[in-house]
Order: sequence, then C-alpha cells, then structure tokens
Amino acid sequence: MPYEAEISRTQRAYVVLLIDQSGSMETPFFGGDRPKSEEVADALNRLVHELVQRAAQEDPSKIKNLYDISIIGYNDTVRSLFCGALADKDMVTISELRDHPARIEERTQMRPDNAGGVVPVPVRFPVWVETDALGLTDMSAALDYAHDLVSEWVSQNTRSFPPIVINLTDGLATGESPVAAATRLRSLATQDGQVLLFNAHVTADRHEPMLYPENHDTLPPEGQLLFQMSSELPDRVREIAGSLGVRARYGSRGLVFNGNVVDVINLLDIGTRFVPPAAGAHAR
Repeated sequence: MPYEAEISRTQRAYVVLLIDQSGSMETPFFGGDRPKSEEVADALNRLVHELVQRAAQEDPSKIKNLYDISIIGYNDTVRSLFCGALADKDMVTISELRDHPARIEERTQMRPDNAGGVVPVPVRFPVWVETDALGLTDMSAALDYAHDLVSEWVSQNTRSFPPIVINLTDGLATGESPVAAATRLRSLATQDGQVLLFNAHVTADRHEPMLYPENHDTLPPEGQLLFQMSSELPDRVREIAGSLGVRARYGSRGLVFNGNVVDVINLLDIGTRFVPPAAGAHAR
C-alpha cells in the first residue's frame, strides 16, 4: 500500500502550508474578537514550535532534520511568510527553524494554581511567521507556486513519504478556478504515492462545521469546489486522526469546511503528526 514510507534523514518528509492573506482575513472567527489573520499566525507559530520540539525530543541539544517546511501566503501575490533571518527562504529545514526564530515574545498563559483556580504565568513565545489581511484571493497562483516547490522536492526525494500541502482560506478564490491547479499539484508523486492536498475553510459566521466529509452532497458550491480539490485521507492519516479524537471514515476527504480556530489547529496537527518522533512514524 502507498503512504507507508519510513521517514529518516535520507528520506525526509515535506509539509507545505498555504495561507490566505486576503482582506477578509481581517474579520474574527465567530465568537472571537481577534482577526483571523492573527489567530492563524499564532496557530502557525505554535505548530512550528511543536515541530521543532518533536524533532529534538530525544536530545534537546541535537535535532533530526527529518522534514522540510514551507509556509506560503497569498492574496494578490504569493510569497513566503517566514520573517527575520529566514525571510528570503521558501523552504527551510527544522534545524534552521530552531536556530532562527525572528523574535521571542513575552506572553501570559493561564495555568492551574494547584488550588482549584488558575493564575497568569509569563511564557516565551517564539515567532517565525507573520500574516496579513489585504487584497484578493488568488488561490490558483498559490497552488501553482506550491506545485513548483513540490515538483523540485519530489525529484530529489523520490523514495520519501509524499509531501502534504495544507491550504487555509476563508473565502472564495478570485480569478482562475483553483481546481485545475489543485489537480496538477496532486498529480505529483514519489514512489510512495501522490501528493496529499488538504483544505481548511474558516468562517466569521455561525455555521455548523463539516469535517472530513465523504461526499459533497450537503456542501454549498464553494464547499463542493474545495471537496474536489481535496485528497482522500489514506489509511495511515485516518488512523492518526482517530488517535487525536477526530472521526474520519473510509473515503473521507482532507477538508474542514466552516471551521473555527480549533478545527484549523486539529487539521494542522493531523497533517503533520505523521512526522516522527510522533507515534507511528518509525524514525531512524
């Protein structure tokens, strides 16, 4: 079966995150007060921090470069969202991320006080990416940009687990339909299988989320379009979803529609959890 390649220093994995930066990302998630762009930026930086910690958990002084990562923003243009020393890079290794956060912010986190309450505790929050909210939503251009990055990567890593691309958007694509670009991207493959493309549609309105659907019968037109773009979840990824408490049946697509910030975080987690030393990845 495909999607079973072990991940090691010689057979790395690749994760590409495409982030909608259009003007509508300035509105908050339903029930929130911060712009979606800020919530997404925090989620991305937490994800990067977790990936760095996973790759170094056996020995914090050493890190396994088991995967590469790209975080690409798009509106009227397409560009990398890394800032600081990594600002000119479309793709980075996990050791580069460990060594080059753009800055460390001091934030406050509420934690149990062991007396039945919670207290504010100062924490260090590393920042690697910054997001924006301006302009239109040229999703097709973003997918073509990812296609070029992934095409070069798979030509150099033919035996690796196929790249996973996660596209996060809050609205309809402008310009050319993204379906053709998504099809071109998903047609790329390593010996272990085709590229996996997952989509997360987030909303500022109160709507029932539709998570990992098996068909598009009850989705509105924009949801049906994202369904067409999304890959079916391989068995290995469905098992990971199940271990994280997410219900995904046989035939489920990698699609979150009308999601909130928690749904986004869950999809990011599912899409990167296959990377060792998390369970089931057989790192060496």
